[in-house]
Amino acid sequence: GGDDSGDKTKVPKGFSATKIVVRNVAFEATKRDIQKLFNPFGTLKSCRLPKKFDGNHRGFAFAELATKREATAALEALRGTHLYGRRLTIERAEEGDDVAALREKTAAHFDAGSAGASAAAGEPIAKRRKQQR
Repeated sequence: GGDDSGDKTKVPKGFSATKIVVRNVAFEATKRDIQKLFNPFGTLKSCRLPKKFDGNHRGFAFAELATKREATAALEALRGTHLYGRRLTIERAEEGDDVAALREKTAAHFDAGSAGASAAAGEPIAKRRKQQR
């Protein structure tokens, strides 16, 4: 069979070919644990576990592999993986997915209004995100 399974390696529009976001990360997990998960699949270019102001991480991580092939292999192999008793959600990161973008998405899930979104972004509540002229 020629290209039947080709759709698995296709990167959806707007998503990174090499960057992966790992959600539902247990709070006892460390950056080293995330690195160990991805090391067997190739060269890990970067691994980040964004932290909250209190020093604990936020429950998600970013891993960036060197090639699209390595990232695809990791995505397929790690689907449904458990770490510290929690089932990880592993998916391609959206282009431009960074801490600020994820904070906005997370804040949008809570019905806290714009003050809540500003607070979630770590801004003083009185200050607005974008000043329109």
